[in-house]
Amino acid sequence: HRYFIAAWVIIYFVSLYFLLRIKDARSANRSLNTISLILVGLVLIQILASTIRASLSSSVAEDTPQQISVATGSDDRDIYYILIDAFGRQDVLAENYGVDSSKFISQLTDLGFYIPNCTQSNYDRTVTSLTSTLNMNYMDAMGFKHDESSAVLAPSLIHSSVRAIFEGMGYDTVTFKSLYPWLDVKDAKYHYDYFNTESASVDLASLNFQYLFLRTTAVRPLVEWLISRPDITVPPFWANWIPVGNSLQSREYRQYQQNVYALEMLEKVPDLPGKKFVYAHLYITHQPFVFYPDGRFHPDLVQTDSAYHDQILFAQGRLIEIVKTILAKSEKEPIIILQGDHSYYEGEKRVRILNAYRFPDGGNENLYDSITPVNTFRVIFNTYFGGHYELLPDISRYADSDKSIREAPVTCVEPK
Repeated sequence: HRYFIAAWVIIYFVSLYFLLRIKDARSANRSLNTISLILVGLVLIQILASTIRASLSSSVAEDTPQQISVATGSDDRDIYYILIDAFGRQDVLAENYGVDSSKFISQLTDLGFYIPNCTQSNYDRTVTSLTSTLNMNYMDAMGFKHDESSAVLAPSLIHSSVRAIFEGMGYDTVTFKSLYPWLDVKDAKYHYDYFNTESASVDLASLNFQYLFLRTTAVRPLVEWLISRPDITVPPFWANWIPVGNSLQSREYRQYQQNVYALEMLEKVPDLPGKKFVYAHLYITHQPFVFYPDGRFHPDLVQTDSAYHDQILFAQGRLIEIVKTILAKSEKEPIIILQGDHSYYEGEKRVRILNAYRFPDGGNENLYDSITPVNTFRVIFNTYFGGHYELLPDISRYADSDKSIREAPVTCVEPK
C-alpha cells in the first residue's frame, strides 16, 4: 500500500489541478456526477449478485439434510464439537513455532482421545473448512467454489446439515459468539455472548468488521502502524472507529473478555438440561493474540509468531482443564472433538490441523489415521445413531501463493 498511497496522492493533485482549470463548472459537475453514479451502480450490482447467490445457497442448505439419509438410531449423550481456530498439528507447531506438544498429546491420550497421525483439514479457509465439516461434504458437491465468499456460504454454515439432524433428534444446539457475522450462529437455543447487552456499534463482530473494512481504505497504514506500536494509547473517541491499540475499548481487550467468557461457559454446558449438540468455535489461538501463556491479558502484544506460540501454550493447558471438567460433570460419557479449521501457517502446511476424537464405548475403533473433518460426523452418525453414511475420500485443498487451488498430499506426524 505504500506504493499505492504515493500514486493516489499524485493522481489527486493532478486531478485537482485540471479541475481548477476547467472554466465550465456545470459540464465538469455533470461528468463527475455521471462517474459517481457509474461507480455506485457497480457496487449495487455486486451487492445484488451476492444477495442472489446467498439466497440460492440457503436453499441448498435446506435441501442437504434430505439428500443424505437421516440417522434413524437414538442416543442421548452430549456431543461437543470444539473448534479451535488456527490450531495447527503438533509437527507444524514444533517445526515452525517451537512448541513441544508432546505433553498435551499425551494428556489427551490418557483422557481417552484418539489422535490421527496423518489428519488434515479439507480446506485452508475457516468458512469453507467449517461449511464442509458441518455439511459432511465438499464445496463442489454442494455447488460452491473453493474461494466462495463468506456471505454466500453463511446460510449453509449457520443452518448446517449436522445441526439440522441433531435438532431433528431432539438435541438443543449450544453456540458461542463469533468474531465475524457470517460465522455467528445466533439462533441456537443457547448462544453465549459476553456483550449481548452492548449496542451494535461496539459489538465484537462489528469491531472486527470495522477492522477488516478499514484495512481496505486509505486508513490502512494508520491501522497497521498502531498495531505495530502497541505502546500508543488510542483515545476512547478514536477507539470507537479504529478498534486497535491498548485501550480497554479496543477489539483486543474485547476479544480477551469474550474468549475468557466462552471458556468459562463451556465448562458449565454439562449443567444444562437435556441432550446437547455443542458447537464451540473458540478464538483463543486466532488473531488478535491477547494472552500471556498463563492466560492473563497481554495489552501490548505485537502480533508475531512468538505471540502465536504463547497462545498455543495457554490453549493447551486450558483445553485439558475444560475436557476434564466436562467428563467429570457429564452423566453419560460425551462425544468430544477437538479440531482446528486450519493452521496458522500458510501454503501446504496450512491444512495440517489439531484433530482429536474421544468416541466412548469403543467408538475410537471406527477412526483411522488419515481421517479428515468431512468424515467426522459421518462416523459419529454411523457409530452412535444408526446412520448409514458412506465415508468420503479424504482430500485437502489449499490456495497456493499464485492463488491456484492445489491438493495437499497426505503427510503424517513422524514418530519420535
